[in-house]
Amino acid sequence: MMKKMLLSVITGSMVLVGSTCSATVPADQLVLGGIQYGASISAVESAYGAPRKSEREMKPYGDKVEYKYGNTLEFEFLNGKVVKIKADDYSDAKTKAGIGLGMDAAALKNAYGAPDAIHEEDHIYYAAGMQGIGLKFEVKYGKITDIKVGSLY
Repeated sequence: MMKKMLLSVITGSMVLVGSTCSATVPADQLVLGGIQYGASISAVESAYGAPRKSEREMKPYGDKVEYKYGNTLEFEFLNGKVVKIKADDYSDAKTKAGIGLGMDAAALKNAYGAPDAIHEEDHIYYAAGMQGIGLKFEVKYGKITDIKVGSLY
């Protein structure tokens, strides 16, 4: 009897721990520079115009296109849809929650809560129900220096 009760407690604890480690960012928060994860190429061109540089490459998994605006804002598309947005250096792009480059790292906790993971300088927030998708903030000396939205790979 005691073994069954102990096993139930352990199993329940594991389920509870598993649920608290789940994604913390809803999919509608996957926005950077006013562009939503999954937006079309035409939506990006409407907002930002023609890119400074673009590259197209056929991959086994689909048509991959990269757009670069200035030296600070990049969009990666797969089959015509945004799969990654990156802002670095002096970009003024912000997330839907208003987080931008140069802000104190404390702003992340206020906007999104505790990160799902911290790996070296990266504070990672996974999107609910979307494996490998989320928000990644590089933090150096307490300041946000790089933001990635979408695919975390």
